[in-house]
Amino acid sequence: MPKEEFEYVLGCHAAPTFLGFKSANLITFRRSRFYDFDAMLESYAPCLQCKGISTFRVSEKNGLTVVLFYRADAIEEELRRPEAQAILRRYGYPLQGSLVGMLYHLRNRIESEKTFPHEIGLFLGYPPEDVEGFIRHKGKDYRCCGYWKVYSNEKDARRLFGLYDDCSKHFCHELKCGREFAELLRAV
Repeated sequence: MPKEEFEYVLGCHAAPTFLGFKSANLITFRRSRFYDFDAMLESYAPCLQCKGISTFRVSEKNGLTVVLFYRADAIEEELRRPEAQAILRRYGYPLQGSLVGMLYHLRNRIESEKTFPHEIGLFLGYPPEDVEGFIRHKGKDYRCCGYWKVYSNEKDARRLFGLYDDCSKHFCHELKCGREFAELLRAV
């Protein structure tokens, strides 16, 4: 995959984080599409880090690599909410440790489960009420569905879904118009 395509994939799937409107996004990459995926991803690290964006590989199996693109301050703030802490406590997360320690715990949970553990939504900035609703209702009986299944505040969720869609459209449009990837990233 050429550099331009890689940047387009990043923009389509992580623009809300890159533009500072969301704490994190996940992207799944098929490693066979790249000559050297590790080198390609690593080449973007300085550009991302200077804007406050980090990466963490949450899963690597079956030729797929799932990467979390995140803003540490934003995730830490969201995970400190009492509702989030209650969910994380149930699944054994080290609440007094570092964010990186929690991410490693998440990776271990992903590796030991057949599917992604549902609390991953907390790391993606989903409202704890919706993460709890998804767990309790086993993904059914939701009010609406977009970037996540909504169980609590449908109006706010729909507004965020629209904002996230606009971010992706804007980011990808700007890339197609020739703007540099690094120019589009925002520090917050």
